[in-house]
Amino acid sequence: MSQHSSLDPQRTFLQLTPQGEAERLDAAAPGFWQSLGERHLDGRLLGVVRMDQDSHWEMHPGGDEILVALSGSIEIVLDLGDETETLTLEAGQMCIVPRDVWHRLIVNEPGKLLFATPGPTTHHRSLTEHRGLRTPQP
Repeated sequence: MSQHSSLDPQRTFLQLTPQGEAERLDAAAPGFWQSLGERHLDGRLLGVVRMDQDSHWEMHPGGDEILVALSGSIEIVLDLGDETETLTLEAGQMCIVPRDVWHRLIVNEPGKLLFATPGPTTHHRSLTEHRGLRTPQP
């Protein structure tokens, strides 16, 4: 592939390094998502994902995450500790998810989402695990 060719952002993600470089990552490769944690992602991961199902919980201690709805409609649920806040993103809108805030996505209408996520320190929780951690202990 030519170094200057156009890219499909759903198949080729970019690692944007602090040095200003853009490294191509093959997001369509088998095991890509499973191997992401093993990579040293210094900077931000940029790409587009198809949103057709709700997500698990995640949190980024490495910095703010930027989300842009390219199509469809999603809700971003922010866990602010004592309360939750829900933001709705329609096509053409974007938001900033603050560093260290647990969040998840709920799909209202399937579509595409552009993300710029700080790496490599993303944490994940299942819906059940997160709910259990938020339930007050007797």
